[in-house]
Amino acid sequence: MTKDEQLKNKELRKDTFQRKTKETDIELYLNIDGNGEYIIDTGIPFFNHMLEQLAKHSNFDVNLRAKGDTEIDLHHLIEDTGIVIGQAINKLAGDKKGIKRYGFASVPMDESLVQTTVDFSGRSYFIYHYYNNDDNNKSGCVNYNIKNKKAQLSIYNNNGFDDLSNGFNLFKRKSTARLINKLNKLINRQNMSDASSKHSTQKTNLINNSDSMRSVKSINDDKKLKLGLFDLELVYNELVAEIFFYDYVAIFFEALCKNALINLHINVMYGNNYHHITEAVFKSCARSISDALSKTGRNDILSTKGII
Repeated sequence: MTKDEQLKNKELRKDTFQRKTKETDIELYLNIDGNGEYIIDTGIPFFNHMLEQLAKHSNFDVNLRAKGDTEIDLHHLIEDTGIVIGQAINKLAGDKKGIKRYGFASVPMDESLVQTTVDFSGRSYFIYHYYNNDDNNKSGCVNYNIKNKKAQLSIYNNNGFDDLSNGFNLFKRKSTARLINKLNKLINRQNMSDASSKHSTQKTNLINNSDSMRSVKSINDDKKLKLGLFDLELVYNELVAEIFFYDYVAIFFEALCKNALINLHINVMYGNNYHHITEAVFKSCARSISDALSKTGRNDILSTKGII
């Protein structure tokens, strides 16, 4: 393939896309032969960060603006963003003549490792498999028919958290039990610290004395106890990546997979930090998709059927 032909192909593999519903309004410019440049605004900071990884590590140029009914949940906006990006990738892949078709990437990030495999087969199939450190070493798998996730994610209970922080409203339906557990631990630490500072000369006796412990419990039961905003933000930020990993990664990439008409297999091999794992997922997907779309220099379709 001559240099002029390569430049022509690059010019063809970019376009603008839009999806507007009663729930979301999304505009996308995508150039799959770009330089990894991006301008991304979804209104969800953590999602922005992940999409920036997707753009940078795929070498795609991405200009994305997305708005949605996030006061209800993040689901609609994240899913519809996956739909738009998937449709864009499918269109820009064209007849798939001359592409590698298959892509693979294994991406470590500190203690975590994620491996992703993709096939631009013209058929959609999605697998998201992860190792669950918090659930008796069980693994989880998400595809079109299987959703084996932690039971806590389906719990819905307001539990009076509405007035703590507007940010919590986005996640409470998916994480109430986890949030309660983390807040209780934080309250216990703060109360024990307060009790220790007031009675430093009797610290050991206070901890071992049952009356003192009942006093601490009464403080925990006092619904008027206030935590500092900084403490709340620490808990909130810790939850964001964890919930994104268990729920929204599958929502986004399944939507992308279905609309790009690809086989997409995401395997989280191991990891402990949810931010690291989730970021490795987006980076590995970016690299594998980009790898599959790269040109081989041939002018045929990699299939015995002659069409994909």
